[in-house]
Amino acid sequence: MSVIAKVREQDGARVVTLPSELLESIGAGVATALALDVKDGAIVAVPIAEPARQRSRRYTLAELLVGAEHLPEIYEGIAGALDGDPVGRELG
Repeated sequence: MSVIAKVREQDGARVVTLPSELLESIGAGVATALALDVKDGAIVAVPIAEPARQRSRRYTLAELLVGAEHLPEIYEGIAGALDGDPVGRELG
């Protein structure tokens, strides 16, 4: 399959749009990482498998504050900062 694509500029970057059919022919789709190389004056694109991303873990306020009771010993300017009730939408 031969496709003619024009290089254009977008926000200071040079961009080439690849047709879906061309990407599908190499097993690539939206969000597929491509390894790009130049061989014999041609750009070669090969899809690469990326490790699965783990979903970001949400921490409770108690988990985030583990060890915080020692902060005043390290930095006296923080004394009293951990006293008092929650003032926002903190998780318990």
